[in-house]
Amino acid sequence: MHDGQNLFHDDEAFAGVSWDVEGAMDGGAADALIGEAIVVGIDNDADRIWEYTPTDGGYGGGGADAYVGFVADELKPAIDRDFHTLPDRDHTAIVGSSLGGLVSIYAGITRADTFGVVGALSPSTWWDGTWIIARVSAAATLPGRIYVDSGDDDRDDTARLADALRTRGANLDYVVAPGQQHSEVYWRRRLPGALAFLVGPR
Repeated sequence: MHDGQNLFHDDEAFAGVSWDVEGAMDGGAADALIGEAIVVGIDNDADRIWEYTPTDGGYGGGGADAYVGFVADELKPAIDRDFHTLPDRDHTAIVGSSLGGLVSIYAGITRADTFGVVGALSPSTWWDGTWIIARVSAAATLPGRIYVDSGDDDRDDTARLADALRTRGANLDYVVAPGQQHSEVYWRRRLPGALAFLVGPR
């Protein structure tokens, strides 16, 4: 999961609200809605825009290939070596929000051999004139499960992304949360449902 500082502890998170990943995982396990998983939070840094975007987009982006390559070819092998994992694509998820959602979708369509499960909460579908939508439509392979959502933010473009995924026959859970905005407060609320679809018991 991207933006690691925002995932677990409120005192480390942007604006003081984390996603409470631990609470979502524990609650889902207690309710038998979410399976066991190892969650690896990758902290962002000053290069966040560059790392999370596949094109320049007019904002100095374009480093997603290098970032996704690091996650797939360096970080994941280290995790598989050091922890008791199920390393195949069907048990490997990549999840993020905003630009982290954008790069998660991008990783899923460019490295579907590695990431078979993708979660994109409020993805920045607008980036570079909705460049990602055309890329999804042209992708050779899609992940096995994809979760996409939005609040009122970027709803029309994200709906177009969902339509492109459906047209390709994706196993998609698409959620719209009216009245919710682009912030950790709402991603925290939607995370348990996202995880139930992405890593629920199979």
